[in-house]
Amino acid sequence: MVVIKPVTRAVLVFTLIGVGLFFNALDNPFHFDDRHSIEYNRHLRSLTNLPDFFTDLSTFSSERQGTMFRPLLLSSYAFNYALHGDWIVGFRLVNLGLHVLCAGVLFAIARYWRRPEREAWAVGLLFLLHPLHGEPVNYISSRSDLLVGLCYLLALGWAFARPWSSGLAYGAALLTKSVAITLPIAAAIRAWCMGGWNQLRRPYFAVLLGLSAVYVGTIIANRFLGSSLEKAPRDFDLQLWIQLKAMVYYIWLFCMPRSLSVDHPFTVAQGPGEWPVLLAGLLLLSLGGLAFVARRRIEAMGFGFFILALLPASVMPLNILVSERRMYLASAGLVAIAIWAWGRMAYRRQPAALITGIVTCVLLALMTWNRNPVWASDVRLWEDAVAKGPGLFRARANLGLAYAEEERWIEAIDQLDKALEIKPDYADAWVELGNIRYHLGQLGPAEAAYRRALEFGPHLEGIYYNLGNLALGRGEAERAIELYEETLRRNPDFANAHNNLGQALEWMGDGSGAVQHYQAAVERDPELGGAWFNLGAALERSEEKQSARDAYIRAHELLLDSPEHRDYAERASQAIRRLQAPIK
Repeated sequence: MVVIKPVTRAVLVFTLIGVGLFFNALDNPFHFDDRHSIEYNRHLRSLTNLPDFFTDLSTFSSERQGTMFRPLLLSSYAFNYALHGDWIVGFRLVNLGLHVLCAGVLFAIARYWRRPEREAWAVGLLFLLHPLHGEPVNYISSRSDLLVGLCYLLALGWAFARPWSSGLAYGAALLTKSVAITLPIAAAIRAWCMGGWNQLRRPYFAVLLGLSAVYVGTIIANRFLGSSLEKAPRDFDLQLWIQLKAMVYYIWLFCMPRSLSVDHPFTVAQGPGEWPVLLAGLLLLSLGGLAFVARRRIEAMGFGFFILALLPASVMPLNILVSERRMYLASAGLVAIAIWAWGRMAYRRQPAALITGIVTCVLLALMTWNRNPVWASDVRLWEDAVAKGPGLFRARANLGLAYAEEERWIEAIDQLDKALEIKPDYADAWVELGNIRYHLGQLGPAEAAYRRALEFGPHLEGIYYNLGNLALGRGEAERAIELYEETLRRNPDFANAHNNLGQALEWMGDGSGAVQHYQAAVERDPELGGAWFNLGAALERSEEKQSARDAYIRAHELLLDSPEHRDYAERASQAIRRLQAPIK
């Protein structure tokens, strides 16, 4: 007879429930940051790039500004690509698997802490079913929260029973996301609550501190910490007042997950004197005092864990004020409090507790299931965000971009106009508005929009690139060259800018300069079919027929499956046949 251990049984049950819960979300598309960090990130296309993830911050994204140190996360994406390419279901199944494992680890921790088995099951189920955790499963980039959550919980669960395994899990967590840096504090608080300060003399804590020191030294040396501080969107004191409100808001979201959104309508606090900030601070201070007095109790440790897990994102200013995915790890503390209360109820009134538990699980599962379709398209996702926060400039701009991708031009322009009414200095929205006008052939309004973007975002290289395209389209090759060169001064790896600069140089009769930039374009983006075609044509004119034919072959491979480039694919095919005979 096969004996299945309780934790294994729990993971199997959670897997079945999880697949059913997110079955209607498996083929939801990539969203938002998924595009630049996964879908268009060429560094993920080969496992040979794995060592680079640990040394080169630029491998995190296809965008120059998107630099982060998360090598283990990138490695997981690369293995996805190695197994099945960009098949979205494969990526989402990994996210779902990580979520299921987190629920299983919480079950195991509850059992290890000698909680009743019914409470262990309740902890795992509540964590698995809660609608707040729908975003990390649906949004592939939130794998960072899932993976760091799993490693963090494993490290905490193994802290004293398996210290070396705990150390490895902590190292993995640090290589996934910097929020893991609070683990030594969490382990120390647990040791203090359970056995006093003498527990801190264990060698285990020296290992944790050593790993922390190595990690901090690494992110200082590779400039990740410095660049993060430079990009901080607000002062640190202002961030503190905002996050005091945010922590209370997160507790409310956990208790009443009815207003979930990819972009919450959360207002910026201007200082400690505002009533919401004062009240939030007093509430958190009161709860913290109660937790300190009752430090050996589950509810006190749960609240402490909630605060500690949110601390890094609360201290570091980020563009988005509040985010559901930031709650993923921290919510484990609130789950512990909720199940502690439910366990007390079950001790006194078991039938009522059973009914309450079943009804709660069913309601949470239905809420999660019903929210999954919101992630089925960019339009639905941002329409939902705008409906819940009509005054959110970022949500309206993203909805406009989503409409533009579906060629709903009038609606796209309307949303971008509304975003700019709310925030007139939003450079990215001006750029998108200019792109739409350019696509519609409205070159004057397009240039005006790009000029406005340049006023508010002179650092954005894409604006110079777009103005260069306008100049080239008007036959102003010299002006186009100036603008493309300005683009490349700001971002030397902008492949399309190299390609278009090559065309402008050819226009001016500089064939050798054009070849250099076409070659630079394909070096930086080997899948840029148009640049390969242009390179082939320029080399053919230079009588470098062997190299020209090789470039045409690559262009034909890349352009053949693109309907809008089918004509160029055919022209490449004709050039290959034309160059075949003289080469033999």
